[in-house]
Amino acid sequence: MNKIILLFIVFLCCTPITKSQQGNSSSTLIKIFNQNSKKSLVANDGLITDLRAKINSKESTLSEKSTITDLMLQHFIEKGEFLEFKKLYHQHAILFKNDPLKLYYWNSIYYNYIGEYSKSLSASRQHLRESQKSRINDEISKSYRILAKSHMYLNSKDSSLYYSNLSLNFARRSNSENAILNTFKVQAEVYNHFGMIGQSTSVLIKFIDKAEANRDQKNICWGTIQIAEKSFQIRYYNEAKTYYRKALSVAEKNNAIFFKSQIYRGLAEVSLALQEEEEAVRNLDKCIPLIKEWEESTNLPLTILTKAKILMFQEEYDQANNELASARSQFQLLGDKRGIAKTLHLIGQLFFEQNEMKLSESYFKKSLALLQTFEFDPFRIENHRFLAEIYSNQKDYTRAYFNLEEYQKYTNINSSISSTKAINELTQMYSRELREYRIKEQEQVITNQKKEKELLALKSEKQFSTIILIVIILISIIIIVIFYFRQLKIKQQTQEIEMSQTLLRTQMNPHFIFNAMSVIQSYIYENDPTKSSKFLVSFSKLIRLILENSPKEFITIETEIDILDKYLKTQKLRFENRFDFKITAPEELIFKKVLIPPMITQPFVENSIEHGQLNIVENGHIHIEFKQVDNMLFVKIEDNGIGRKESEKKKMKKNHKSMALNITKERVNILNKKYKSKATVEIGDLKEEKYSGTLVELYLPLLNENIKFD
Repeated sequence: MNKIILLFIVFLCCTPITKSQQGNSSSTLIKIFNQNSKKSLVANDGLITDLRAKINSKESTLSEKSTITDLMLQHFIEKGEFLEFKKLYHQHAILFKNDPLKLYYWNSIYYNYIGEYSKSLSASRQHLRESQKSRINDEISKSYRILAKSHMYLNSKDSSLYYSNLSLNFARRSNSENAILNTFKVQAEVYNHFGMIGQSTSVLIKFIDKAEANRDQKNICWGTIQIAEKSFQIRYYNEAKTYYRKALSVAEKNNAIFFKSQIYRGLAEVSLALQEEEEAVRNLDKCIPLIKEWEESTNLPLTILTKAKILMFQEEYDQANNELASARSQFQLLGDKRGIAKTLHLIGQLFFEQNEMKLSESYFKKSLALLQTFEFDPFRIENHRFLAEIYSNQKDYTRAYFNLEEYQKYTNINSSISSTKAINELTQMYSRELREYRIKEQEQVITNQKKEKELLALKSEKQFSTIILIVIILISIIIIVIFYFRQLKIKQQTQEIEMSQTLLRTQMNPHFIFNAMSVIQSYIYENDPTKSSKFLVSFSKLIRLILENSPKEFITIETEIDILDKYLKTQKLRFENRFDFKITAPEELIFKKVLIPPMITQPFVENSIEHGQLNIVENGHIHIEFKQVDNMLFVKIEDNGIGRKESEKKKMKKNHKSMALNITKERVNILNKKYKSKATVEIGDLKEEKYSGTLVELYLPLLNENIKFD
């Protein structure tokens, strides 16, 4: 079995790996494309070639082909490769037949780039209907974005601004960061199209803030380049240079060759505007190697235009003319009308500088014709300025005045010049933030160095603090454990006390019942059914009362008095009224519902009767008194019986052992433990001689139903 596995591995290793196998699945390529875009900001050509192969591969599913086509179309738009965009659209737009949202979206984009703006608007509306069916906020936001752009190209300012605002609302609802960024892009483009440069720059600053929050280097770079271009447009050249340099820093960190070429071209334009010829040439020399000669994108002809401007500045008109002709053919190949218009304007400017006014006029007019839908394009405005000067020199003041009026109209109403103050404030703010950022960076470096030194010093302190913290935690744990076990012990003791109390109370009942039954037995021996019956009735009421209350830990003093009263009456009945009794208690104790352990006084009353032999004493009497003394419940039981000494002699003769007294003392001890009281039992004789009588004094904790008196 192992040999078979080994042979299989060798077979796999020896099998040639084709290019398509290297790319593996379409999903892997898509993942690599997205990672590459994030790393270098724009995907490389090798990856684009692999993706093309996947679109044409029979192994790829329709869904994979659709996704790859969507990514590549977006890529070509970003790089300005309109020719490739159109080719891919014509070849593979059919892949979107099962995905109407993608189909209508790319239809709208395509018609915008070929200048069929009405068809673009129709496709945008179809996309909106589909997105509303899906109820996906991201797609609805995209619908309003392409609607805004379609209306923009049709110069419907209000509609364009309205739909761009709607797009932003739905983008925020979608919780998609890309949706918000893409909407900011469209808003900036719309404002710029209508000459609202200040608002456009303001949106771009929001765009960059959002991109920075998302750490989106690609969009940070793009947005910074756009602000640089706006600053250049209103002739704030130093500010433009600042933004280009900031964008360059981002592009270099991410090895973004495409953006670097754009930035160096922009810096060359700025240097030329500042008449820094050598600096302009240096920047252009850095730009050109980054662009492939065969590259079919707007990047190449725009760079050629910059080169032509430098040659015109150097008065190398023939070379400049050749470069402009090359740029014109490139723009025509791409179908970029605005690029062609820019080239025609520069050709007109070239002939103007050579004083060939007729040729100059014709090229300015051709440029104007192509820029009819772009009212606020800076080249359109410049065309009017040059034409006004040409007609003025020809003393054709009517046409000169018309062109001058057009120039002033577009530079005074919602134009870049009228937005100068707003741009100035925004750019100064951004420059200030940039300077502050650099200062903070330097401060951060110094701070980091200090921190490294401090860390070494603090390391030992932190270790010491950690040890102390561990010790504190250990001590705390020990204290908590000790406290826990102590509470557990107290709880166990309390449970034991309560169990002991219950046991002692259960011992009292049979003891009392045993003595009572002996009385009934004596009546039966005497053959006296009347007395037996009367005693049984009285005894049964007493037993019922005892059984109801003896299981309780405490009863009210009123209930205790009731039990004692019935018990003594029963005993009087038994001994034929040979003794009297008296029970006294202040109304205050009864009113407060003072509590007392059940049957705790009964054993002493029973001893007074049984062992004090009140039945043989002349005028036998027992007095039970309850009162409050020093925050304790004081109980006094006093009789005039034979006394303890005589009683002990008779017990010894009968060999009798009393349990009640020991049980009661134990109950008192338990009360002291549970309630931390100082309850006591004291028994003594009233007199020394015979028939001295007995005095019992009980001190119990003073409790009531709601309050505990320590």
